[in-house]
Amino acid sequence: MANLQIPEGYALLAFSFQHTGIAHTAVSLIGVQVAAPPFTITDTADCLAAWQNALKPLYDAEVVFSRCVALVGNDGPPIRYEQTSSVTGTRSSVVIAPPNVTYLVRKVTQFAGRQYRGRLYLPYVNSVGITQTGQLQPTELTTLTTATAAITSNLVGATPNVSDLVILHADPLSGPVPPPTTVSALAATGFVATQRRRLERP
Repeated sequence: MANLQIPEGYALLAFSFQHTGIAHTAVSLIGVQVAAPPFTITDTADCLAAWQNALKPLYDAEVVFSRCVALVGNDGPPIRYEQTSSVTGTRSSVVIAPPNVTYLVRKVTQFAGRQYRGRLYLPYVNSVGITQTGQLQPTELTTLTTATAAITSNLVGATPNVSDLVILHADPLSGPVPPPTTVSALAATGFVATQRRRLERP
């Protein structure tokens, strides 16, 4: 991610989750196109609120949506804004799977090829919502699908300064960096993933 390019008019949002029973912090990343630059600390707070409202029904009160860090593209190094929170999930109490097990959401674009695909990993999977082969139970998939749709509708539809979700690209081995790719949809996946890099040391 060190070579990830964030052009002017775009931002990378890093949303932090903390679970009361786990020492590590989990982070989910998503790129956005800014509707009317500049992108400010107020916009960062709006994005955090939109994210929280979308995902609160997926988690119980042991999960805290603790922070949003926005790296905003400009003609120099990215500008960094940070907004913290203590908002928790609203779901009834759940027992989570091991913390490196995550919900998997695909970032769908209109292009083929590996560099135009993306994934969003959401931590703290409800253990009773998955089978022993890693499939989501139908009710759990419905809950995830609803939350996934709300991410888009909240960030793009209800956050004043976000016009699209995007995939940001890193420096290629040769040639110019591709421009950010618009995410046409977020699609909940009916099976879980494992992603050990989701867990950061504090």
